[in-house]
Amino acid sequence: MTLEADRLVAMYRALIGTRLAEQTITDLNKAGVLRGHHSGLGHEAIGVAVGFALRPDDCVQMSHRSGMMLAHARGGYSLREAVLSQFGRAPSCFGQIEGRPRTLTIVGLVGTWVPMSVGVAMADRLRGKDTVTVTFFGDGAANEGAVHEAMNLAGAKRLPIVFVIENNGFAVSMPTAEATAAKDFAGRAEGYGMPGVLVNGQDPLAVYEVVSEAIANGRSGRGPSLIEARLTRWEAHAHGIQDLRSEEEMEAVRKSDGVLALREQLLAMGIMTAAEAEAIEAECAREVELAVEEGKQAGFDLREPPPFDDADARRLAYAP
Repeated sequence: MTLEADRLVAMYRALIGTRLAEQTITDLNKAGVLRGHHSGLGHEAIGVAVGFALRPDDCVQMSHRSGMMLAHARGGYSLREAVLSQFGRAPSCFGQIEGRPRTLTIVGLVGTWVPMSVGVAMADRLRGKDTVTVTFFGDGAANEGAVHEAMNLAGAKRLPIVFVIENNGFAVSMPTAEATAAKDFAGRAEGYGMPGVLVNGQDPLAVYEVVSEAIANGRSGRGPSLIEARLTRWEAHAHGIQDLRSEEEMEAVRKSDGVLALREQLLAMGIMTAAEAEAIEAECAREVELAVEEGKQAGFDLREPPPFDDADARRLAYAP
């Protein structure tokens, strides 16, 4: 599952690019320029690593934390679009866009999208496809009945699906330790008849390895997998919600940075020079900066979108 040197550099580019975009979007929300955001800072390694492990015809239903990172890593979703989408000037990353990798539209009710993903995996197998579905949810959603039922069915039917839990320690303001007695969520996989793996969610190469193996298992008919990617959330649950943790505590958390750790690793291995890294960072920062300027000049597009015709409504209502 080892990535070639050029793919490792491409992974760093996706990581630092989405980090810069996400930091900018988060800061614009704090400044009152943008309104309403669930910051994904600290989740970059999960989204990018999974994106690198997937084929375009595999189906993904992503979460609100690492969705932008995953869409960018899979290809066809630029940093410019990621920023402009926050101004209503570009499509969101959470829906299917023609010509881009398969995406199952996100649903707002916690955990309710997971059975939808199981349905896609079942439909693909009935159609004779060798594709895999990956569905994301958080530690809070992991305790929802719909999620349990979905994983139970996937295990019983040996479906080609990978369940990825982004366990960032909190469901809004509820610490994971107060929501479940289990020491981890990966251990629940045994009850569903599937392998469960606990991985450092800030290590992109570790996430890539375990996800690649899980996808290979699903593609070859060996059934579903459950992956718990554990990290600490860098920001409050959402803009406007008070974080119960102190700034001093969070400063210590942010020092454990998987993006910068990969940078140092690639430099030490001689795969990337400091000058090359700085050039990548400057290029990504410029793209984000220009997108912010474009968004501010254009303003917010608050118009109601035109209604779908029958063909578009059917295409968007049914799983691809």
